[in-house]
Amino acid sequence: MKKILFAAAAVGTAASLVILYLRKRQQGEDLIDDAKDAVKKSTGTMRKYMRKAQAEANGIYSNAMG
Repeated sequence: MKKILFAAAAVGTAASLVILYLRKRQQGEDLIDDAKDAVKKSTGTMRKYMRKAQAEANGIYSNAMG
């Protein structure tokens, strides 16, 4: 009887640890997805800024040469 109780406790502990591991892994994946979205958004903003700065620089250069 004791062996059955110990085995049941071990199986229960292992199952709970697996559940906790999977839960934490999902949280980590969610954080990574959020970081990816933030990087994509900031990349778009930087590209927009660089295009605008390049257009202004081209205008200044064109006015100086012409």
